[in-house]
Amino acid sequence: MSPAFSNKAVKKMQQEQKRRLSKHLRQQAKKKKNRKAREQKKQVPASASAERDASPAQRKNAASINASSVGPQQQIAQAGDTVPLLFCKRVTISGTKYGGTWIQPDLLKQASYNFSGVFLYAISQGNVATTVSSQQVYVGSVALKFLPNVTPPTVTQYYKSESQMAAAKNVCPITSNKIFCDIDTAYYVSKFQSPKGFIERWNPNIETYFYNNRLITRGEGDTTNSTWSVPGTAIKAFEIETGIDRTADYWAGTSGAANFTFNFNATFFQGGAISGGYAVGFVNPFSIPIGTFGAPFSSNFFTILFGTSNPCLIVYPEATVNKQSNPSNPASTGQLYGLELEEGYSPVSNPAAFPSSYDFTVFSDITFLEIDGDIYDAVQQGNPRKTTRQISIFYDNGADVVLYSQGLSTAGPSNQFVDLAMHLFALIKRANPNNASISQPIDTSNLQALATFSQNIKTFFNGVIDQSVNVVEYVTSMAPFFLLSFISENGRYSLQPLLPLSSNNIDVSALTPVKTFTEADILPGSFSKVYFDQAQRRNFNVSVIFRESSAQEIGGQRTKTVRFSATANDAPTEQFDMTDFCTNQEHAEIYAKYELSRRKHSTHTISFDVPLLTTSLIPTQIIKVQRQRINTTGDDRTEIETYQVTSIEHASDGTTSILAMHFPVNSSGVSLISNDVVNTTFEVV
Repeated sequence: MSPAFSNKAVKKMQQEQKRRLSKHLRQQAKKKKNRKAREQKKQVPASASAERDASPAQRKNAASINASSVGPQQQIAQAGDTVPLLFCKRVTISGTKYGGTWIQPDLLKQASYNFSGVFLYAISQGNVATTVSSQQVYVGSVALKFLPNVTPPTVTQYYKSESQMAAAKNVCPITSNKIFCDIDTAYYVSKFQSPKGFIERWNPNIETYFYNNRLITRGEGDTTNSTWSVPGTAIKAFEIETGIDRTADYWAGTSGAANFTFNFNATFFQGGAISGGYAVGFVNPFSIPIGTFGAPFSSNFFTILFGTSNPCLIVYPEATVNKQSNPSNPASTGQLYGLELEEGYSPVSNPAAFPSSYDFTVFSDITFLEIDGDIYDAVQQGNPRKTTRQISIFYDNGADVVLYSQGLSTAGPSNQFVDLAMHLFALIKRANPNNASISQPIDTSNLQALATFSQNIKTFFNGVIDQSVNVVEYVTSMAPFFLLSFISENGRYSLQPLLPLSSNNIDVSALTPVKTFTEADILPGSFSKVYFDQAQRRNFNVSVIFRESSAQEIGGQRTKTVRFSATANDAPTEQFDMTDFCTNQEHAEIYAKYELSRRKHSTHTISFDVPLLTTSLIPTQIIKVQRQRINTTGDDRTEIETYQVTSIEHASDGTTSILAMHFPVNSSGVSLISNDVVNTTFEVV
C-alpha cells in the first residue's frame, strides 16, 4: 500500500468518525433531560472520622436551649474525635464582667457505681485550673445543684501533665476508682431482669476477668410481697455466634434446670419457702463488697454450663408478677418493674493500682470532668436509665497558656488572641519560649502592645476550638475579627493592626506614610488600578451574631444590626457569625463598624513594581503614591492617594511587587476609616 493511499484512507475514516459523532450529539440533544438524576456524591476513602469531626453536631460551643425543653440527648465521643481547646478568661472592666464561655463536651466514659451514675467528659487540652461548681454545670436545662428529688451530684476535675504521666505511666489521672483509664475495666449496668421477659448474657471475659456484681430492685411503691417465677422448661439457651440451641446442654450442665423454678425478687424462709419480696431500692451485694474484685469464674464456665467454649445466653419469657407471694401477708400495693444488675470487670485484681506494664500517657495534658450522681433521664415503665441530656458547663477561665500578652512573665488563662495564636503554634511544636533551639515563627516584639490594644477596644477571645485546624490558616482567618492581620514579614509571621495605632489605640490624628512612591520609583508599565464592584460599595447593614457570657443562660445567642445613620432599614444585610469567640457587644460592634467604614471609603486596589526594596516595608503599613495623570484632552495633574499595603513579593529578577488597598484620608491627613470607627455615631439595633 502506497503512502498516498494510506493517508487518503485515514482521512476518510476520520471524516466518517466525525459524521457519526455529530449524528450522536444531535440525537442526544433531542432527548429530554433526566431531571431526577443526580451525580453520585464522591466519598474520600478513610475519611469517616474527619467528616464527623467537621460536622455541625460536633461543635462544643453551647447552643441555646429553650427553657421549656429538656434539651438534646448527650453527644457521645468516638475514636478519632478532636479533644477541644477551651480558651477564655473572665475579667471585670469598670464594674462590667466580660468573658468566660459555655462548653458542651462529649461523654467520654460512663459507669454505674453502686447504682449511681458516673460520667466522664474531656473538657480541654491543657490544664484548666478553674474548677466549676455544681450550679455552673447543667444537665439539659437544669443546673446540677437544683435538680429536684435527688441528691445534688458531685463534680470533680482531673489533670496530669505530660511530665507527671511520664514519671508514672501506669497511674491514671482519674483517681475516683469508679471510672478508669483502662478500656477493659469498668462498672456498668449489664442487664435488666424484667417480668416482661429478658435475656441473660454474660461478659465474654467472665472466665479470665476479675469481677464484682450486685442487684437492685426497681419499681414504685410497696413491693415487699411481689415476685415473679419462671419454670425451667420455659427458658431457652443459645450459642451467640452460631445460634445453636443449647437448652438441653444447659439442663444437663446445671443438673436438671428443666426441673427448677426460677424465682425473682424473692426472699425465703429457712426451709426454702418464699417469705416475700424485696423493697424498691434494696441492693443485694451478694458476697463481694463494692470496690473489691473477686477471682475469675471457672476457666470452663461456658463449657460446663452449655457444652461449648463459645459465649452463650439464656432467654427468659414473660411472666406474671405475684403481688402476694407469701399468702400470710397482705398483697403488695406497688408495681415491681424488675431487677437491675450492676457488674464490674477488670483484667487485674486491683484496678486502684494497675501494674507497671500499663501505660495511660494518652490521658496526659487533658482536663477531665467527672460527674457522680443521678443525672439520668426519668424511668419510663421500668426501663433501665441509660440516657442523659446534653451537659452544658460555664467556665470562667480556660486552659493555662504562656502569656505572651504579659511579656512571658507567667502562665495562666487568657482571653487575648495573641496568646491563642502563640499557643496554637506551641501545640504543633513551633513555639516554646523555654527552648532556645526552637526558632519563634512569629515576631513577639509587639504582642504586649497588641494585647493592650485589644484590652482597650474589648476584643476578647472566649470560646472553644473543637475541630482540627491548620494553624496558619486559622490564625489568618480569625485575626481580622480582632482588627489584626496575620502577615508574613521578613521570613517569619507577624501580627499587625489593621488600623494605624497611637498609644495602643486607634490613631485618629494625621497619618505619616512610611514611604512615598512616585513615577521615578514605579517601573514603567507595571502600575494597575482595579476598582471594587459597585455591589461591594453600596450602603448595607451589618448583622453580627455573638454569645452571651452569663452563667445563668446556656449559650444564649444575640444579634445586633449596625449601620450608618443614613442607610435605609431595608438595605442589603451582610451577616458575620462571631459566636465561636465573641461574648460581648462592644467587640461585635467595633468589628461591624470597621467593615462598614472600609467598604464605604476604600474604592479600589493598586499594584505596581519597583526596583528591589531593601527597607522593612511590611503589609498593613500606610504608603503614599504620587503619579502624574495625563489624559487625551491634555489634562495634566498630580494624583496623590494613600494606601495600606496588603502584599509584598520580592522576585529573583531584582524587583519588588506591591499590592495595596485604598486607604483614604481627609484634608487633615486623618484616616477616614479610622475616624469613622472611633468618632462616627452608628445606629445599633
